[in-house]
Amino acid sequence: MTDFSKLHTSILSFIQQQDLYNQSYGLFDDSFIRAYSEPIQPEIDDRIPLSPELHYLYSHFEMVDEKAAGSIKSAAVLIGDGILLKFAAPEYLYRQQLGYRWIGVSDSPEESANWPSHHVVIANYNDDPLIVDTSRADSPVYAAFEGNDPEPIASSLADFFAALVIMIEAAAVLQGEITDEETDEIKTEYTEMIEPQLLELLGEQQMNDLFVYLGLNW
Repeated sequence: MTDFSKLHTSILSFIQQQDLYNQSYGLFDDSFIRAYSEPIQPEIDDRIPLSPELHYLYSHFEMVDEKAAGSIKSAAVLIGDGILLKFAAPEYLYRQQLGYRWIGVSDSPEESANWPSHHVVIANYNDDPLIVDTSRADSPVYAAFEGNDPEPIASSLADFFAALVIMIEAAAVLQGEITDEETDEIKTEYTEMIEPQLLELLGEQQMNDLFVYLGLNW
């Protein structure tokens, strides 16, 4: 039986930091991730493969988006004043795969020969996909930026949410101001705060690829 305790703890820690951050700065009170009071059976298109970890995420946690009428329902995760991730609700996962696994005309898209069917896009940043590999143990997380091939940024879904906690906590220390107003670049002070913890959690290569994906290069 799969042990979800690490994943559960990581997501709850993320939600705690997300809520504290949003409350402190009055952000996204209508778009966020929260825990269900009781697990549910998520509404997901049969064509979307789910790993045990991804099913656990969607059955225990809700993507809230109160202004989603007519568009993809997605929870907003803001890190400082420069990083906005949008996590699609499970019922919209098929639409989230369009342009990646399924390509072509919108009415009758064809499955791409170049996109692994077990790669599921769960979120995006600046229209670049955040991907879970549903075929591997612990559900590693990948990111593809500027049309390049996906690169691993976390060895598990649990580690990915733990990385978000590190980044949100550091952003709170800087009162949400992680971008330099003059250069419009991420402050060196911020990357220096998060680098040691992310290096220990993710390893150098995955941390570097996460930084590239989120524009945290220094």
